[in-house]
Amino acid sequence: LFSSEMADKEDAMVALLQVETEGLEVNELGSKLDCSPQEGQDCLNRLLAAHKVELIQVAGSLRVKLKKEEHVGLSNEERVLLSLVDEGGNKGIWIKNLRDNSGLSQIQIRKALKTLETKKLIKAVKGVGTTKKCYMPYDAEEDVSITGGTFYSDRQLDSELVQTLLSVCVAMLTNRRKQAIERNSTDLLMQKQASFAMASEVANFIRDKKILHVPISDEDIERILEVAVLDGLIERRADGAVRVIDQSLICSSPLVSVPCALCPVAIDCSAGKEVNPCDCKYLSDWLSCK
Repeated sequence: LFSSEMADKEDAMVALLQVETEGLEVNELGSKLDCSPQEGQDCLNRLLAAHKVELIQVAGSLRVKLKKEEHVGLSNEERVLLSLVDEGGNKGIWIKNLRDNSGLSQIQIRKALKTLETKKLIKAVKGVGTTKKCYMPYDAEEDVSITGGTFYSDRQLDSELVQTLLSVCVAMLTNRRKQAIERNSTDLLMQKQASFAMASEVANFIRDKKILHVPISDEDIERILEVAVLDGLIERRADGAVRVIDQSLICSSPLVSVPCALCPVAIDCSAGKEVNPCDCKYLSDWLSCK
């Protein structure tokens, strides 16, 4: 009976850890399994002996996780870093975050990362706008914040694509304004209201016309329209709708060519961070041309 009860607790712990994929703190096991701390510890020791679970020290906390097949043979440092990289998913994790969250030294981190890369458990990638590496699971498909999305090819801004989309968007809105004037020749208020369009309308127009051979999302068009606003080509209403500005009022703005306007990680860019304007190749190239 005793052995049966222990086996049931082991099964319960394994089932619990299958749900708690990030693991559990060791001192939580008893309460989670509805048993005494000693019974929880005994159960953990048996699972450790059977190599079914592993202990990982993360940021001063000792956690227990189910042992994955690829974790066999890894050192504690390597398991800690692999766990952190897994948590980062397809958005990756920077060296600074690995150092802060693991408590390991730079030498330990460098050695462990090299081993994990060699075993093809993780991969190092460079995000747009920086020469620094971040790490993510080996089989993860990189997030748009890493690749740059539609407007980037091999981490390089596709300025020709941006200019093409900019021209198409302005042309569509110009035609919208002309039609609004023709259909409401005596009603200035209706002319103005009918000349506005939402970004989704512009995006649908581009997709329906099959102008491009790459997928374009509403968010992509929002970013292009923002460039057009900065360039003084269109104006935006409070509800987000846009319309082309009268040609006689158009004034060119150098802000349109700033790479920051289309950078997918601009929100994370600031001095002292992994992504920062001082290390940005694209901003440096833009400034050197001015």
